[in-house]
Amino acid sequence: MTTGLVILIFLLDSLAPSLSSHSTPPQPWRYALLLSALVVCVGVLMEVLRRRLDRTGRVRNIALAERSLSLSRAMVVSLHGFAIISLGWARSAAELSGSLPILREFVTALPPLAAFVAIYWSYAPIQRRIREALLWRHLHEGVPILADKSRPALVWEHVRHAILLGLIPLLLLTAWRVLGEAVWRQGIRVPGVPADWVALFWQVAGVFVVLAFSPLILRFVWDTVPLEGGPLRDAVERVFRRNNVSAREVLVWQTSSGILNGALMGIIPRARYVLFTDALLQMLPLRQVEAVAAHEAGHGRLRHLPWILGATIASSVLGAMLFELVCSLFKVRESWEVNTAAVVASVGAGVFTLGWISRRFELQADAFAAKDLSRNPPEPESASTLVTPESSAAMIQALDTVSRLNGVPARRFTWRHGTVLGRQAHLQSIIGKPLGELPIDRTVHRLKIGTLLIAGACVLLLVYGLLSAEKDDTVSHAAHDFRASAHGHDCRSA
Repeated sequence: MTTGLVILIFLLDSLAPSLSSHSTPPQPWRYALLLSALVVCVGVLMEVLRRRLDRTGRVRNIALAERSLSLSRAMVVSLHGFAIISLGWARSAAELSGSLPILREFVTALPPLAAFVAIYWSYAPIQRRIREALLWRHLHEGVPILADKSRPALVWEHVRHAILLGLIPLLLLTAWRVLGEAVWRQGIRVPGVPADWVALFWQVAGVFVVLAFSPLILRFVWDTVPLEGGPLRDAVERVFRRNNVSAREVLVWQTSSGILNGALMGIIPRARYVLFTDALLQMLPLRQVEAVAAHEAGHGRLRHLPWILGATIASSVLGAMLFELVCSLFKVRESWEVNTAAVVASVGAGVFTLGWISRRFELQADAFAAKDLSRNPPEPESASTLVTPESSAAMIQALDTVSRLNGVPARRFTWRHGTVLGRQAHLQSIIGKPLGELPIDRTVHRLKIGTLLIAGACVLLLVYGLLSAEKDDTVSHAAHDFRASAHGHDCRSA
């Protein structure tokens, strides 16, 4: 959630010129006062919940603290939006930074990011209580012990793994935009292509370029080391090799055994990393590690990341275009309220598409893992053309272990992954089905066709808007020429 909010903070900054009013003077001190008051109130609430947790030991206090953490961060972003629209914070940040590119964007985003750190500092003692409780649980279950971490260490871990995950790519994307503006100022143009189209293409290309190469940087931002040779690395490499998915390195994300997760970072093979947390490799049996590796290989083999990016961008553009079309039909006058509604329409369409498609891609990656393990069982002679109970069970048990040891209820819904129970039920439902005829594969195929149709609709609307603008310009010039000619005729007659 934090990474998504960081993205939203930068989005608000990029829309500041159309949202903020220049009629009122900036009020940065009022923004600082409101933000400080919010942080102090959250800090007091967290301290109350910590003391109640120490006194009663009730899990309800942890749940309240986690909800308060999520709500307070959303309130920080809302307050930041209010500061940009009504308090002129974007102009104040420009003055403080001397309007220097990249620095100005960073200064604009600095107050909410600092508030995130301060709020997590208030929450960290409760996080330590959770880790202490897990210590006893791990002792009874005979699993590796969580190393104790100080409050500053927990906060820094959160900054590295949540805030910097979004901040670094966004700053790189800002640098990409500044580079494009610098080239444009030098008078370099694309003959025959409208400037708006060039700017749109440049921004979309920047998203793919930054996301392609940011894993090279993030592997050093996070605490990662290469996975040493042995049965685990051999098993992971076999999974990726047989599915023709290449990666630069297999990394272990060192979390002091605090997080169970796996990921495939990057879309370019030479800038792509396979990432497993230390806890996942310690807790899961070899067969379940293979299942998780096959799940991540499925994301790469099926090119889920490019499709998610393309669908999200296309939906956001389509939402903005449809909103603009409605405004032009009803002749709605421009105002900051209308601009805000346009942002909501565009971002809302993108966020909805991101979640809807991502959840189905997760189901397909789960099924891909089950198919891969069915083709490659522990005993080669038992390879099957159907999804086997053993392969499906390996993925189901891996999901169960990850959610249980991460402390995430199996019924909890997440926007990008759905629920663990739902994913397990889907894996159970495909047992015995032919590997090449799974319903989820047909669903995703139709989804990709829909994405192409949306992208085509965006192109048609762009062409329609361009032709309409050219037509309006032609009519305007014709009317101007007619008035000039009539005026000249009258003068000669006089």
